[in-house]
Amino acid sequence: MLYVEKPLGKMDLVVELGSGNGQTLVDLANRNIEGDLQFMGIEMNFSLYEKSCSLLTKDNNNITFVNNDFEYVISTFHNESISMFLSILPHPNYIGKESEVNWKSFYEMMISKMKRYGQFLLITEYTNELLSAVSVEEYVKWRKWIILTFEAIGFDVNVVADHAPNGFLSYYLSQFSNDTDRIKILTLLMGK
Repeated sequence: MLYVEKPLGKMDLVVELGSGNGQTLVDLANRNIEGDLQFMGIEMNFSLYEKSCSLLTKDNNNITFVNNDFEYVISTFHNESISMFLSILPHPNYIGKESEVNWKSFYEMMISKMKRYGQFLLITEYTNELLSAVSVEEYVKWRKWIILTFEAIGFDVNVVADHAPNGFLSYYLSQFSNDTDRIKILTLLMGK
């Protein structure tokens, strides 16, 4: 169901950071036929949060959307309480090389909230400053940097893929997949 290395257990919590319009999380929850996973989407933008809530039906009793800052919400969880985090195309403030000093502490806090065998699925993109075609060398150098950075934080990088996983649909993933010369997608599945 999910792009995971280790199976999730009954009633485990999957949290999406910056859930946007909620479509990805609703799709994942709807594919959870056993209904044994809980899903939470955290979105700061109120209009996107409202769109998320409008997708919910009476059958979506295993999904919740929260309109708040995800750094704050995650900080309120007990350590080792979240089974999986999802971050799909995070804002540059949470992945950009130029703001690395600011976002590393968030991921350090986030890893403490993950269960012992918790997982973090990160789908991100690389573009160059000129928004021109990205060379293989540029992309490989950036990919190496991002992997080493997350390993230095304490993550074990288990899966590296140069594309988005199947079944993860979003407006921007669709747009970006049509421009593979200028936008390179990277998926990392990381453990604790």
